Formats: sequence, structure tokens, C-alpha cells
Amino acid sequence: MLALDEPRDGDRVEEQGGFSFCVEESLLAKIGGVKIDLSYMGFSVDPVIPLSSPEGDGGCSSCGGGCH
Repeated sequence: MLALDEPRDGDRVEEQGGFSFCVEESLLAKIGGVKIDLSYMGFSVDPVIPLSSPEGDGGCSSCGGGCH
């Protein structure tokens, strides 16, 4: 999920294209990084290593799929 937020302890902050992004270090370690694209539709965020849900569907397409 992508949301407006302020960096917190334990976050890693990266600046790209005039935007600052913060990600929890523990989550970043699990997903190996993210690819963030901006188009006329908005931002898309894709993990390098997708998280698996407890149900085993292998995806991270919604909060119901085990994403935090």
C-alpha cells in the first residue's frame, strides 16, 4: 500500500524523481526492494520479491492477501 506518511524509527527513506518514499526496514528486507512507477493513473508499487499470503495464493495484490 502507498500512503502519505512521515518517516519513523526503523524506516528507510529514499528520494526519487522529487518524491520521498519511506519503507519499514523489516518489510524491505522481506521484499528485497520495490519498483514504483508513476503514470496518468497514479502510482503503482511492485515488490521485487512478492509476499505470500497465509492462504497460499502467492500474491500481494490486496490487504486481504497478507500485506501490511
